[in-house]
Amino acid sequence: MKEGSRRMYFARIAVAGALLIAIAAMRAQSGPPQSAAPSAAKKTDEAYKNIQVLKGAPADQLMPAMQFISASLGVQCDYCHEMGAFDRDDKKPKQTARKMMEMMFAINKNNFAGHREVTCYSCHRGAIKPVATPVITDHEVKLAFPETPKEEDSSNPAVVDQLLDKYVSALGGTQAIQKISSRLGKGTIALGANKFPFEVFEKAPNKRMSVMHLPNGDSITAFDGTSGWLAVPGQSLRDMSGAELELESQRRSATATLPVWWE
Repeated sequence: MKEGSRRMYFARIAVAGALLIAIAAMRAQSGPPQSAAPSAAKKTDEAYKNIQVLKGAPADQLMPAMQFISASLGVQCDYCHEMGAFDRDDKKPKQTARKMMEMMFAINKNNFAGHREVTCYSCHRGAIKPVATPVITDHEVKLAFPETPKEEDSSNPAVVDQLLDKYVSALGGTQAIQKISSRLGKGTIALGANKFPFEVFEKAPNKRMSVMHLPNGDSITAFDGTSGWLAVPGQSLRDMSGAELELESQRRSATATLPVWWE
């Protein structure tokens, strides 16, 4: 995948990360029912198959929650799921994950008044198996005292600005970037030991479609400048209406002049 397309793809993932831990709080807290708006967003069990633990949560927060779990354990999707058939229960880690989530919700409910204090990361810290006991060294531990912070030289430009300037220059400059009306990026995405072809199609103004080719069909995300849609093999087409943060992520990713916008 070209560097520009790769940057846009991971920028989208980073924005989605802002929603990751919301699922635990919603699950742990139970408030009075609210009247549904005419265009209320779908719930997880309405948009996806075989949802057992995270029922009733907004459907647009399921994927960010899965990414949070993945990062907390240091694994990829295929550790728990059959790629292209996410609703299947063939793998034991998926069963274990459900039990762990139920335990986490119970701990927060019974000990922290339903507030999200304990998450997957509290114990796992990026590893599949949590460390039950501290690592004790046979050497004397020397306490580290914080160093006196050094004053920054305000006369030097920020490193980020320098990197962006070089990036824009390498692309031909601001005027050249602003003349781009369409763009195509191709590459592969690694999910565990598996690699899948990936394509990004972009057209000004603010139209974008990404396609990941899976064994049993394509996973497609599309944005027309205002609305967005997500299609996953084996699932019905999902409208992103109501998922403002996800739409904003798509809107920024679809901006053909993204490097200039960063500046």
